[in-house]
Amino acid sequence: MRCSHPAVVAATEQLNALPDVENTARVESALEAFGRAVNAATAPRLSWWARRRAVRAG
Repeated sequence: MRCSHPAVVAATEQLNALPDVENTARVESALEAFGRAVNAATAPRLSWWARRRAVRAG
């Protein structure tokens, strides 16, 4: 499966570039970054009204 979202691509490349999978701390960090990127890329977009309220409140 391919994704064009830049954060997902970068996180995937980071995972693929890990030289030592025995370094669990580094693998866990890369997996967490990948998970955050995928969650952000697949999160439903806020409705127009919700975005408007967010701009007004902020």
